[in-house]
Amino acid sequence: LSMPESTVPVVKIEASRPRRSAVSKRILGSSLFAAALTAGGLVRWQLQVFSDAELGSSPVSFAGDGALSKKLRAPGSGPFSGWYRPCAITGGTCSCVGTLVFSTILGGAVREVNSDGDMQCTAEALGAPSHRDLRVCWCQDGLAWDDEVRKGLASLVRQGLTPRIEIASDEAVDGDCSADSDGFWYGCVVMSRRWDTSVIPQVMARTASPEEQLDMSLRKLDACHRLAPNAPLRVLGVRSGQSADAVEMPVGLSRVCSVVYEPGEGVMWTAKTSPLQCASEPGSCTTTPCECRRSTDRKLELHTPQGRRCWACAEAGKEYTFRVNALAEQMDGTGVAWWPPYGINCPPILWIFMDWKAVVSGCPVVTGYMFVLFAGLLMRKSEELTGLIPWTRVIPLFGPALKRGEVWRFFTYTFFHLQFLDLFHNLLTLLDTLDVEGTPSIILGDGSNLKCGVGAKQNFMCYPSIGLGSYHTLGVALMSAMVGGMTSTWVKFGDVVTGSSSLGFGLSGAIVALYALYAGADLDKTTSVQRSFQDWVWLRLIFVAFHIAMEWIRGLSQRDAAGLFAHTASFAAGFTYVLYFLPPMGDGTLLAADRPYVVPCAYDQHEGGGAIGNVPECIRLFSAVYEYQVDYVARNAFLLFVATIGFTVFNTVVLQRRVRSSEAVLLAGMEVSAVCCAKRQGGSSAALPSNMEGKDIIVWCEVVGVTGLQPPQGSTEWDQQLEARCIGADPRREPGALLGAAAEAEARTRPLTGGDSPEFKESVFLPVKYQSKSSFVQLVLYDLSQVPKVAVGFAAIPLSQALRFNKRDYSEQKLKLQAVDANRSTIGVSRAKVHVRFRCLEIAQLQRLRRSVKEQIDDGKFKLDYFEQQLAALRQMSLTDAAGGLPADS
Repeated sequence: LSMPESTVPVVKIEASRPRRSAVSKRILGSSLFAAALTAGGLVRWQLQVFSDAELGSSPVSFAGDGALSKKLRAPGSGPFSGWYRPCAITGGTCSCVGTLVFSTILGGAVREVNSDGDMQCTAEALGAPSHRDLRVCWCQDGLAWDDEVRKGLASLVRQGLTPRIEIASDEAVDGDCSADSDGFWYGCVVMSRRWDTSVIPQVMARTASPEEQLDMSLRKLDACHRLAPNAPLRVLGVRSGQSADAVEMPVGLSRVCSVVYEPGEGVMWTAKTSPLQCASEPGSCTTTPCECRRSTDRKLELHTPQGRRCWACAEAGKEYTFRVNALAEQMDGTGVAWWPPYGINCPPILWIFMDWKAVVSGCPVVTGYMFVLFAGLLMRKSEELTGLIPWTRVIPLFGPALKRGEVWRFFTYTFFHLQFLDLFHNLLTLLDTLDVEGTPSIILGDGSNLKCGVGAKQNFMCYPSIGLGSYHTLGVALMSAMVGGMTSTWVKFGDVVTGSSSLGFGLSGAIVALYALYAGADLDKTTSVQRSFQDWVWLRLIFVAFHIAMEWIRGLSQRDAAGLFAHTASFAAGFTYVLYFLPPMGDGTLLAADRPYVVPCAYDQHEGGGAIGNVPECIRLFSAVYEYQVDYVARNAFLLFVATIGFTVFNTVVLQRRVRSSEAVLLAGMEVSAVCCAKRQGGSSAALPSNMEGKDIIVWCEVVGVTGLQPPQGSTEWDQQLEARCIGADPRREPGALLGAAAEAEARTRPLTGGDSPEFKESVFLPVKYQSKSSFVQLVLYDLSQVPKVAVGFAAIPLSQALRFNKRDYSEQKLKLQAVDANRSTIGVSRAKVHVRFRCLEIAQLQRLRRSVKEQIDDGKFKLDYFEQQLAALRQMSLTDAAGGLPADS
């Protein structure tokens, strides 16, 4: 490229892009040249960088200023000056020092970066959009800018300055930064190219990220050196503005000045550079030469996926946390598999097993809820063992207690679980909703980070972080628990509601809302990582839908209308919370804006709604078809929430007015009732007077059998009977086991003839008044073979303990039999145990049970009569056939 010596070359490129950029034309020309060399051998020819038409055209032109008398050194000439040479195809390694362009096979540039050595020619390594067709890497050779130059340019960018590159004229024998040099340096005013090959003016360079600004400055240095390879170059640090594009600029107006190239000495940096601190977090590194913040740290040299050198500082003894990149590169291609290999294959339920510390740090609300839930189970066990903490009475949701203003139960019932199995199921559900709060920064086995946009080595299959954040996640949890508890009282006001299933459904609803907004706004085009999450979003929604469908099937099969309704309401509450508050999506690592899903409403032009200044904001769910105005959604969500609260109050005060606030029930043997404004009975000084004392209940004793009896030798079977009694004292501490004392209630099984392990399999019912501290259930085994009957042994258990169970329907006990004093029976009971199951029923429940049993018995009798009639008919037919077709009486 030759120019008149009397002019100062200033490259001016207009903002409008031509149909095909100069880079694309150069690459296309280079591809034709490479094909000619490959096919024809020693064919050598030169293609002009710009065509003659372009030299005088508007998009790219050279302008001369006749008023300037100074001259730039003539550029060097060569047969292939300014050419792009092919260095690799997709999947290969490109050895390039200069500008590397990633293009299509026809020369369309896709990515343009600065290279200082070997780089992988892949879309993932270069940060280009994913593709399936063949791509080619081209290299335009430049200078090897050393670490000092990179450090200096990075310092300018870090200070908010724009690097202005200047070329010395012929009169400037030695390049320097003194004021006397003004008039001998002229700006190399060329347009800058971003990584995506788009062209921007110098004043717009500050809109790029710091790393991209540094890369653009290095490529611009190479471009200016190619314009005048025999001239010195220097860099001025100026404030972003029109002065950066001026032809001349006094050095006094700049903040920093440094000579970066001298023809006789090479690359240099003469200005003083402020120290740059290296990265200190595992999974990240600094591509610019830097220093450790603490003298005790060790400086490590690593490599980015593109092959560039980078540095990080690690504490002594923890270097291995940074060396995982090098280890993964060393093991690349071997048969050793790292678990898990890709972040997208790691659902949130596995994160806690990968790095629990990172999960706790990244998702404090969800993990904090899990900790509190487990602590609640420990409190429940402590109450069962000691009875000191009224956990069961205060924490569960109980409708009658709401009449006394105990509204905290709408939030606390989620912390109550009867057994670990129920808690374990809910913990798994919460683990699967960790992404609603955010994605933790977990370093995977290949050295990349699970979280998209974090770490030095980017994983193409990373997990998107579009969560609500901690504060809004806590809001979703509280809102879903409250709404689920309210709606459960609509169906069954007097039932006890426990468990954290509503939390899982509420967080699942928030996940669906988040990904619905993501898909509706088509945010794949605005992410900071070059990959598509659209298909993954739909896959995540399918997982949530499968979980909800399984819960619906469970609720329908168990006829759990209250639970099914409450879970559905909790899901709707989590979904509505997101639409009402419109929380920020992510933490900025994936999406630049806080609420990118809020878009201008789409108006039909024929309806006259195209006024630019009056277009309202809208949100889209799943696609542009379901578009709603933000004000409309917020208003309806608020009305729905107010209606939920209003109907709950109406149901508690009006519809359930006949229900007494002093109602009490037993849950696993523990009382559940109101604690506020409770009247003390008999002047008792108890902190929480019981509402259950003296209440009529039915103790259902299901006698399974007795094992371990020792009958006398020669006696294999004998008549026996088991009696269940409810008494007011402990028979284990009284002589004669209180067998002669009057019982509050008693019932007996049918007589049974058996041996050492009789199986009764019979239920008896004891109507008693509940006394938590003075009532005992006594089981007495009688030998009916002797006259009068003889008590073989007995077992006793407190009533409160008999009704204390971990499962929801019964308490299973195996009680050891004790011999009765003055026992005249010859049957030993030293190793005998009675197997029995206890349940607690209210009188109304017993009546329903009787009706159900009666219906089953009647149905069985009807079927038996029907089968007997069929059998009689078959017998009549067989007799008729035997008599030769004549009636049986003939």
